[in-house]
Amino acid sequence: MITRPHRVLRVGFVLCADFTLVAFSAFVDTLRLAADEGDRSRPIHCRWDVLSHHLDPIRSSAGIEVKPTRVFCDPSEYDYIVTVGGLLHGQRSSTRQQADFLRKAAAQGVPLVGLCTGSFVLARLGLMEGVRCCVSWFHHQAFTDEFPDVPSTSEAL
Repeated sequence: MITRPHRVLRVGFVLCADFTLVAFSAFVDTLRLAADEGDRSRPIHCRWDVLSHHLDPIRSSAGIEVKPTRVFCDPSEYDYIVTVGGLLHGQRSSTRQQADFLRKAAAQGVPLVGLCTGSFVLARLGLMEGVRCCVSWFHHQAFTDEFPDVPSTSEAL
């Protein structure tokens, strides 16, 4: 019998200023449950990092801060990079360092995920061209107004 080495899924999170806490926490907790055997919160099948250009806490839209676990590195170390967006009104969608990291990840072919308003971040960086996406019904009109050439829906995943 041939045994294959155990492959661990690696996910990197990029949290924008005033990111949506419930979207981030639900996604991470889903990974936590899927990564374990026996509900002991062990990252057996998946590991994740919260990435930033510094290790200072990042404030969520709820005021709760999350401390990054790692500074930006080679994006190819991850199977996915998940961008968690924040408030749309009057906020800068990403920092220069986040934009550089996400563009580098895209250039290396690392799949990018836009969570909540993270799709706006990716589209503003020009990383959604030719990609069909699903956007929350709450923000769908704002998305189509800002990005009329990006095919989007609010009715399917």
